[in-house]
Amino acid sequence: MPKKKVTNLAMLEEEILRLRQKSRGLEDQLGERVDHFKANYRSMAMNSVIPGVANSGVLGFVGKVAQTAFKSGSGKSLLTSALMTALEFIAVRFGVKLVNNFQQKRRRKKAQKAAAKEAEEE
Repeated sequence: MPKKKVTNLAMLEEEILRLRQKSRGLEDQLGERVDHFKANYRSMAMNSVIPGVANSGVLGFVGKVAQTAFKSGSGKSLLTSALMTALEFIAVRFGVKLVNNFQQKRRRKKAQKAAAKEAEEE
């Protein structure tokens, strides 16, 4: 039923019914999308990190290798140390970048103030 201009009480009730039906339809669509997401979130996450890997069979192989490595003590410590090293590297790079951005902003502000002072003196 298309949208109509409401002019009386009967039309208002019809419009309310139409909007309720539309609301139910949208709720059903949302429920279907949530169910799809729940069923496929792992492959979606892997595809966002490494496109195409979720359906290639590589994921199963990588998972088995990781499972075997985590079962052995030396493999677990090696993977843990590699992961920690990578995280520290990323954290340091991110921290250095933040500090550099902050320093550059301060330098720009000082340069602008100095330029404004020189302009006032002239």
